[in-house]
Amino acid sequence: MVASDAGSPRRAPATVVVTHVLRSGREPDFRRWQHEVDTAAAGFDGFLGTEITRPADGGHEWSVVYRFDSVANLQRWLRSEHRRDLVSRAGPLFEREPTQHVLVDDEARETVTVVVAHPPVPGREQEFLSWQRRITEAEKRFPGFRGSELHAPIPGVQDEWTILFTFDSQTDLDRWLGSPERAALLAEGREFRDFSLRSIPNPYGSWFPSPGGAVAPVPSWKTATSVLVGLYPLVVVLTITIDEVWPAAPLWLSLLIGNIASVGLLTWVVMPIVTRALHFWLEPGDHTDRRVDTLGLVLSVAFLTLAAAVFWLLTTVVWTLP
Repeated sequence: MVASDAGSPRRAPATVVVTHVLRSGREPDFRRWQHEVDTAAAGFDGFLGTEITRPADGGHEWSVVYRFDSVANLQRWLRSEHRRDLVSRAGPLFEREPTQHVLVDDEARETVTVVVAHPPVPGREQEFLSWQRRITEAEKRFPGFRGSELHAPIPGVQDEWTILFTFDSQTDLDRWLGSPERAALLAEGREFRDFSLRSIPNPYGSWFPSPGGAVAPVPSWKTATSVLVGLYPLVVVLTITIDEVWPAAPLWLSLLIGNIASVGLLTWVVMPIVTRALHFWLEPGDHTDRRVDTLGLVLSVAFLTLAAAVFWLLTTVVWTLP
């Protein structure tokens, strides 16, 4: 496990996982409300994206993941009056108050991650950390274990210790959760057993919603079109830039540099902007119809056409590319 330094500020991507227990029959209202929340969060500095995981096996717990580029920006969103108003208005939708857990320095995973939250343990931190290390050593001996992280309480954001552990599959995770080894460790740390545990399958997808989310999977033709909207102008700009900065670069090297830059920029800069702009089309929720599909396609084609015209002028009048 890696313990966060609670005494120093973290300048790293931050994620909050909010779990809502929805009242029966309120899913349409919740989804409309959640769209309002997503739109509001997108207006705050540092916003990177939102993802939703629907309940498993007919349950009522919805997990919503908000990602920001830093703890400071996440904190501004969590403490904002706009968010407080939205949360207050949604009270009748839920059976109880939502829970939230803030995570820092998370990496994207296509596996099964469990979030465990422990209340503060004043005066017993070292004993608690020693117990957690023994749990991690036991987890390492189980098939499919990918890693574990421990995040200390963050003053002003959350009071709890948050532990994440990840396995390759739900089967691997269940094997550990039901093991005699884990049961023995929980008995050994009975003083620290006042905790909550939630499994979040595929919580940190990259560009598009996962099939397990609150909406249907994005159709392949929309995914391909969206990637083209982001990729085409990016590749042209990088090609022009590399040619201007290093005109004598060997083709194999300029292609390598261009591909490295395009993959990085596409993942962390361009696609978050594209998916946010086309959110109404990629994730229409209950409001999808042929008009929405047509509008999204027309806007995408219009943007590509305009970009092609602009780049034709640039590459024939301003620059001459090989």
